[in-house]
Amino acid sequence: MVCETEINYVIWQNRSFRFYLASRLLYANELYSPSAFCSIQAIETLMKATLVYWDRSFNPESMNHKIVGMINSIRNKVDKGKEFDCPKYFYMDKRFQSVTRYPDKNKGVMVPCTFLSDLDEMFCQLIEYVPFQFNTELSRTLLGKKKKNFDILKENNSQMERLNQIFGLKSGG
Repeated sequence: MVCETEINYVIWQNRSFRFYLASRLLYANELYSPSAFCSIQAIETLMKATLVYWDRSFNPESMNHKIVGMINSIRNKVDKGKEFDCPKYFYMDKRFQSVTRYPDKNKGVMVPCTFLSDLDEMFCQLIEYVPFQFNTELSRTLLGKKKKNFDILKENNSQMERLNQIFGLKSGG
């Protein structure tokens, strides 16, 4: 029987996965600022999903966009989460969250060459923290049930083998 915590996790993870795919697709098409915005949405939403699963007292809405607070909560509340970190450029000065959408003459948005591999690593690490992965959009994509999504997911993704291992699949989906 699936419990409410697991259902809530899947709902949050599915939302995160959509932003993650959007970020990867935008990046592949050299739309770096929108990719950066979608990346922080994916990370923030997946951190919330992870905390929804592990901490029954966690309120995702009250956490707002407090990335550092969520990183600390993951380190304290999540099994195997002690070493979790997020590269600071994802949340520094809320550049990916705000400056990607609202021009600021004093701030810019820089997307480093490690962006995609950093994003893939963080996404995979957060997925790995939650043992419940039943019937998520990610699992259906890895099983090949969503070909377009699978193509976006696998392109230049250094974490595909790891994702397949998490889901008990052979490489290639």
